[in-house]
Parts: sequence; C-alpha cells; structure tokens
Amino acid sequence: MTLGTKLSRLRALKKDRGQQPVASATDLRHRLARIDRTRPSDDSKGRRQASIEERLAKQLKGYQISDGLIKIQRHIPLHGSMGRHPLSLLKQQPVLPGDGAAANRRQVYFDTETTGLSGGSGTLAFLFGFAVVEQENLETTQYLITRFAGENAMLERINSILSPDDRLVSYNGKCYDIPLMNTRYRMRNIPAILDRLPHLDLLHAVRRLFGRTWPDCRLMTLEQRLLGLKRHNDLPGSEAPEAWFDCVTTGATVRLARVVDHNFQDIISLPMAHAVLAGVIEQPERHDADIAALARWLTDSDKTAAYTLLLRQRQRLSISGMRLLGRLARRFGNWELAVEIWEALSRGGCRQATEQLAKYHEHISKDLEHAKYYCELLPVDDEQRRRLNRILIKRYRQGIQPALH
Repeated sequence: MTLGTKLSRLRALKKDRGQQPVASATDLRHRLARIDRTRPSDDSKGRRQASIEERLAKQLKGYQISDGLIKIQRHIPLHGSMGRHPLSLLKQQPVLPGDGAAANRRQVYFDTETTGLSGGSGTLAFLFGFAVVEQENLETTQYLITRFAGENAMLERINSILSPDDRLVSYNGKCYDIPLMNTRYRMRNIPAILDRLPHLDLLHAVRRLFGRTWPDCRLMTLEQRLLGLKRHNDLPGSEAPEAWFDCVTTGATVRLARVVDHNFQDIISLPMAHAVLAGVIEQPERHDADIAALARWLTDSDKTAAYTLLLRQRQRLSISGMRLLGRLARRFGNWELAVEIWEALSRGGCRQATEQLAKYHEHISKDLEHAKYYCELLPVDDEQRRRLNRILIKRYRQGIQPALH
C-alpha cells in the first residue's frame, strides 16, 4: 500500500469521526523542510563550540592545544608566603617516614576534577592539574577538557609530562584519582604511566597524625589547621560536575572557571602540605600530633627513631604509646624501663603488660614467685593454665634442687 493510499484512508476515517483531515504528503514534506531550516548546521555548531572554547581559554589565561583541550600554566616564584609558612620552604625536599630513595625523585603533586563523585567507568576526569617545584618556582599546569573529544589528547599529554623517575603525590589519589584515571586509559586503549610510578598519598599521613584530634581530615581542614589558609569564594568540589556539564550544554563558563581555580588551589596546597608534614615529624608536640601513631609509623623504617621519640615524649604518651615504648625498650634491652612501664600498665588493668611481666619473671629475672603472681592475675584460659603449670613445675624443681646437693 502506497503512502498516498494510506493518507486517503486516514482522511476518510477522520471525516467519519468529525475530525480535521490529515495533512497531505506534500504538506508533511514542507513542514519537515521548515524544521530542517531552523536546525543549526554542523558547521554552525562547530563555530559556536569553538567560540565558547576560545572565550573560556582567554578567561582562564590559557590556550587551546587541540580540539576540546585547554592548557593553563602558571609560575609562582618561591618568595613570599602561603598562609603562615614561607614559600622558600618548598626548596627543601621533604622526607616522611619510610620515604627512602623515593624522596629524591621529582615530586609531581596532582589532583583531578571529574564528572561524578563516585567513580566508575562512566565518570570522566575533565580537569587534570599538577604542580612541580623547579629551581626557584612552583610550576603548575592544568589540562581542561571542554568536550568529550578532547580526552584522548589530555591522556596523551599526561603521559608525555611524566617520567619513570617521578613520584606522584596526591590527597586521596590512591583510592579515587588513580583508579579513575586508569579506567579512562583502559577505555581509550592508551598505555598509562600513572599506575607504574611510586605514589605518596598525603591523606594517609594526615589520618595517622591527626585522625584522633581533628574533626575530619579533608584537605581544607589541613589548609586551615596546618597551613593557616582559608579559602574565599571557593566552589565546592561537589559542584564541579554540574559546572562542566553546564559549559558543555549551554556554553556557560563562569562556574567552570571557578572549578579551575579550585583545582589550582588544591595543587598548590599539596607541596606546602607535604613540606609542613615533614616538619610535624620533627616536632610533633608543636602541632598536637598523635605521638603513638607517629612512633608506630616510624617503627616500619626506623625503630631507633621511634624509640627516641617515645622516650622524649614519655610524659605525653597515651596507653597505646606506653605499650609501644615498653615493646621497644624490651627490643633494645632496656629491661628496667620495660618492667617499669609494664608494672604501671598492669596496675591499670592492661592484660598485655601483665602477660609481659609473667614472661619476664619466668624467663629473664627467673623470679618464679613474681612470675606466678602475674600469671595468676591473667584471665583463666588454656594458655594461662599451661603457663601457670609450667611455672609451678619450675618452682618445685627449684625448691628441691638444694636438697639434692
């Protein structure tokens, strides 16, 4: 059945029902042609997008390096201050516990802004910013994608700026940024260098040192408490996805520019946070850091430093800090100090300390009466019964030994 026949039947049906007749095929063609004329052409769309990108690049004081990708670079001389710390502090290579040779690599401080906060294969990192200290300047570079087509170019650029001798430094990058970026590289079938580099996540250090004393360990909290910085008119990171989509769909650039500023503040805060955290390691009492947590961190790489720290801060130690000091005193052969600490902890009901005293008097001092005393203070279980039985046998043998002579 032809189109004309179908329209004739429909017109007849409409007339039977008292409704307006259906338009003819010619009328429909004319209507479609009018709609097509009002629709923007691909060329006009491209010109509009290019105009938006040009305006945004100018607004950000950057420049387009490929279709859909803007590069923004800034140079910050290392004089003056950031918050309450001199920028000259960045000239020294910061060292944290366990750094080893990694501290001598070029430190690449980076952060991303994404189209979603939960990650996943549908989330795009539309902004990648990084900062490095080069001689007398802090050099920052940001790559901003203005449309999906710009992602490949950004991923290739990131690969080109990194070398095998670099170390990445981030804030929550191990759990969020790097997994997300690796997903984007896999989806674009581009080899990634990011996941092959050493990576220091400063969030882990902050949680160790201040997790018990700060209300939270967000980067802005670190900035306020350690750096003496307070952001003004900062766009929250949670609004970044909406700002980017607004720019892509409507051409609105004002909020996206604020996202770029937010990212810039993140990447310049990271090197200063790294430097100041290294100072916290040297003088933890000045910053009200968790001494016991720092000592536990130090024990992984330098037990002598951990022991020295705990001895120096002995009067400020928590129960967990005293337990660690007791273990290290035993390790370094300072039995007098170890016993003193264990006795104090045992009086406070610490089972571990009481058990250590039972072991010490059984095996080291050979004072079986004290060994029996501390063993009997322990909760009764199979291990306690075996230990007590062994001590009683030793005491019995010790008692009959003189009679044999």
